[in-house]
Amino acid sequence: MVWISIALILLTGFWMLSMSDMKLAPKGWHAMSGLGLLMCLIFAHIWFAPFRRLKAAVATSDWPEAGKALGQIHPLVLTNFALGWLAVLAVIVWR
Repeated sequence: MVWISIALILLTGFWMLSMSDMKLAPKGWHAMSGLGLLMCLIFAHIWFAPFRRLKAAVATSDWPEAGKALGQIHPLVLTNFALGWLAVLAVIVWR
């Protein structure tokens, strides 16, 4: 579901930007696009690296390794959470 949501958000966001003159689009839209792309890259990293290690560790009941993977995932999720709020703030501030 997350991958579908990412695709829909990116497609509709870039469609919205393409419907306006890029030079006249509010700065907040550009900031939101950049932050959104960064958030997608962070999620992809989480999915393909530490989450994959987490699943493998849980499958083999290697709990210390699972804990290590969770320790890598948590700050990345918090980073994405903060970036999401920065994107909202950028749109509000730079109308």
